[in-house]
Amino acid sequence: MTTGVDALPGVVVLGSSGFIGRRIAASLDGKARVAALSRKPGLRNADGPAGPQGHNATSTVADNTLQHGLVGHGTIDHIAARDIRVPGTLLPVLRAPGLSTVVHAVSYVGSDPVLAREVNEDGTRNVVEQCRQSGNPRLIYLGTASVHGMGPHRGGGAHPLRPASAASAARAAAERMVLDYGGEVVRPNLVFGDGDRWLAPGLLRIIDAAGGWPGDGTARLSIIDAGSLGALVAGLALAQAQPGQAFYAAYPDPVPVSELVESLCRAAGRPLPRLLGDVPEAWQALLDAGFSRHQIDLVTVDHFYPSERLWRIGGLVPGGVAAAGMFRS
Repeated sequence: MTTGVDALPGVVVLGSSGFIGRRIAASLDGKARVAALSRKPGLRNADGPAGPQGHNATSTVADNTLQHGLVGHGTIDHIAARDIRVPGTLLPVLRAPGLSTVVHAVSYVGSDPVLAREVNEDGTRNVVEQCRQSGNPRLIYLGTASVHGMGPHRGGGAHPLRPASAASAARAAAERMVLDYGGEVVRPNLVFGDGDRWLAPGLLRIIDAAGGWPGDGTARLSIIDAGSLGALVAGLALAQAQPGQAFYAAYPDPVPVSELVESLCRAAGRPLPRLLGDVPEAWQALLDAGFSRHQIDLVTVDHFYPSERLWRIGGLVPGGVAAAGMFRS
């Protein structure tokens, strides 16, 4: 009879050293036998601290240990470096006995269309194909609400895929592959937390470039902290499969962007920016500074989505945070 650690489900986390991937792996610790894969396991990554710390047993293991099943002692094991852009590189891990679920948290969010296609689209195609060659484990993909493109997006209802950037277009293609496979997709909107290189810095750049905050500050946005997002994805991975389903990941209540900006400025020791309203010069200043229309739209127009279903399936109490506590100095 299988007991203890051996009875835990086997989960592979791709992109486990990233901003969200490391939180997913940490949330699975003790609840699954986790094989944490990244291109540079054990190294401090550019998004912040290195992978999950403080576990009882963290190791880098070679492929030949996988023939006996997923390694682990109820904690996390970091597997030798894997790059999803290389066909076949995941097979030794995906064919390990005991694997039930693959969490794909690898993405490229920059502006290079070549890298966007190589990582998000071609890389995901490789992941799906190798899953098919490895007994068809369950597959969960960490996507983005940005696949819906320009707002306003307000709550429930169908939001078509209308990506407005090369990165979002490639991630929309990745979503389609995963859903066609029978996998599941999790779509966060804006994510904050230690290691954030995009949201907080981007908001401050907008203020600096425009000389204030464009618009009236009333845009309502779906947000979530990285730890809660990791817990939601882990909760989904441990729950019953939901084949072909896409979920939004956010706090249940949207946050006005004025509260987001106020919290950030207070944490950064900056004065609160004045609201510029619909001033053409402010919008043009942002375009001249290199922001795309979609990037501006994401934080000046309503973008909020229903997330209660994912909290329920993951068995978690819906979270939230006071606006004043979103960012820390």
